[in-house]
Amino acid sequence: MTVYEVATIALIFVVASAATLAIYLGLLNWMGRFHVVHCSACHHLTTASTREPQASCPHCRHPLLLHPLHAVTHPDARVRVLTDSLRY
Repeated sequence: MTVYEVATIALIFVVASAATLAIYLGLLNWMGRFHVVHCSACHHLTTASTREPQASCPHCRHPLLLHPLHAVTHPDARVRVLTDSLRY
């Protein structure tokens, strides 16, 4: 029974921390210090301190960490998103 209690407390802590982080990021967005923008190379969503598109994102710089199965099976290919229909 003690294992379930510890797991429940850990889960509550993780969810509360994620909610608090989301609230602070939302407040930073309202103040103009944090933006969600598109990467100009692959059109993945990424974060920035300005409202301009980033030249590259973690998906472009570290494809093995973010898309491990694709990167292993296609070692010479880059992970790219071809189209993006999201408009502001």
